[in-house]
Amino acid sequence: MTKYKYLIFDLDNTLLDFTLSERFALEKIFTTYGIIYNDETVATYKEINGKLWKKLEEGRIEKSVLLASRFRLFFESQGLEVDGAIADEEYRGFLADRADSILGARALLESVQNLGFCILSGTNGIGKTQRRRLENNSFSKYFDKLFISEELGFEKPDVRFFDYIFNDLQIKDHSEVLMIGDSLSSDILGANRVGIDSVWFNPDRLINDTLIEPTFEVAQLQEITDRVLKARK
Repeated sequence: MTKYKYLIFDLDNTLLDFTLSERFALEKIFTTYGIIYNDETVATYKEINGKLWKKLEEGRIEKSVLLASRFRLFFESQGLEVDGAIADEEYRGFLADRADSILGARALLESVQNLGFCILSGTNGIGKTQRRRLENNSFSKYFDKLFISEELGFEKPDVRFFDYIFNDLQIKDHSEVLMIGDSLSSDILGANRVGIDSVWFNPDRLINDTLIEPTFEVAQLQEITDRVLKARK
């Protein structure tokens, strides 16, 4: 039997298809404010949003600053002055309405639940939005507990995010914990910092040109049960 007892799943682009949901939500929010939705405007937003998230992960800004700034800065680049916090709340409403999941996510959750693992979420996001998206996909029933950065007060890869989970569940043996996620800079780096094993979900087969090393790398979620969990005994 595998040595792992606790599986911490990232949500966005690991179990939930954030890319697809984001595309829908961005088109809705752009349309709401009269901005054309095309490759150029999307690229502009993603550049602004990406820089803010990088600062957040590095601990240089607070989540509230990111949420109030990203759409304010984006619409400013398009010649509009808007209340960034209100626009962000509207966007997250559109996002929360979606029920988009990654291929194989439900089968994986059912499998690891049947195998008796303690299934946890470890996600950087807004509590209300993430919980609603899990409900929309009927995924909530698979989780023993949800750990969401907004509610914890810490963002991955901050070690305090993981320490919160360890303390909450009184996990003493970190070798029993496996982190599963798509982000090297968030999920895998965070796992490395606290000394737990990790699975990098890399469906696009990207080249890892960083110094961040996952324990495992998979291109399909099914590999987690077929290869990773069966291999670690």
